[in-house]
Amino acid sequence: MTHLVAAALRERPADSRIALVVEGGGMRGAVSGGMALALDELGLAGAFDAAYGSSAGTLNAMWLVSGRLRDGIPTWTDPQLVGELISRRRALARRGPVVDVQGLVEERYERLSPGLFDAVLAGATELHPIATDIETAEAVDLHGAFGDPRTLRLALRASAALPLLAGEPVALDGRRFIDAGLSAAIPFRAALADGATHVLVLRSRRAGELVSAPGRMSGALTGRALRRVSPALEAAFRTRAEREGADEALLARHDADPALEPHILSIRPAPGSPVPGRLERDMATIRAGLEAGRVAVHDALGQLPKSVV
Repeated sequence: MTHLVAAALRERPADSRIALVVEGGGMRGAVSGGMALALDELGLAGAFDAAYGSSAGTLNAMWLVSGRLRDGIPTWTDPQLVGELISRRRALARRGPVVDVQGLVEERYERLSPGLFDAVLAGATELHPIATDIETAEAVDLHGAFGDPRTLRLALRASAALPLLAGEPVALDGRRFIDAGLSAAIPFRAALADGATHVLVLRSRRAGELVSAPGRMSGALTGRALRRVSPALEAAFRTRAEREGADEALLARHDADPALEPHILSIRPAPGSPVPGRLERDMATIRAGLEAGRVAVHDALGQLPKSVV
């Protein structure tokens, strides 16, 4: 039986609002990048009214909205680009960020696809980057905070600014933001708040994989570092597992009963699939994760073509 979300993507029922939600996770975003590629291959890239992303998921959603998804695939599969993005040596030698999101968004994207940000702004699908407000630690939808390429780039950077790894928080619209993963790693609640009737959720974690509470030592060190930025961020970090557990429980209910409204279809990489780590640099693992995401979407929504990576 065809899932109601899959049917809506093809048929666009009257009075529907169809949303795409893309999970983040640093280099795990290669998985949702492969999923986005599959949507493009199936002719479904333009089937959404809005696309919501968290962290690396925002960047994949942005490429999909632009209509230039295939131009963005090298950000996952090009060893030079990945090496420029993640560098512990840069942090040690120059005290720069381990993850250079600013360089990726402000420089490399436009070189890969000139006119990219104008294409996003002109796209028919709304882009909703989700980020974490550092003063409140709440998830904020930045859709209304950008209207030109400069502010769009700031919104993308804000959503993907990994705490403590990607440099300073990003200032936009009079507030400062960091990565959405701390407040809304799977930002489907923003889509529901906007009245989505059908939601396709692209997951970068395999089924059954849950975020765990931080270990005693690592939790203390990370919590202390976040507290220097904002006490609210430390509190959000310590309760993150509970909040994501509630999100997983809600999505599981929709998995068990597809008739529940609003209709939600979650697609995850298959059990045993290779999934990159948050700061993964091994290109074989990253490419395998991208292909695992691509296969998962074709298995769920359509016929699987020959691999392209």
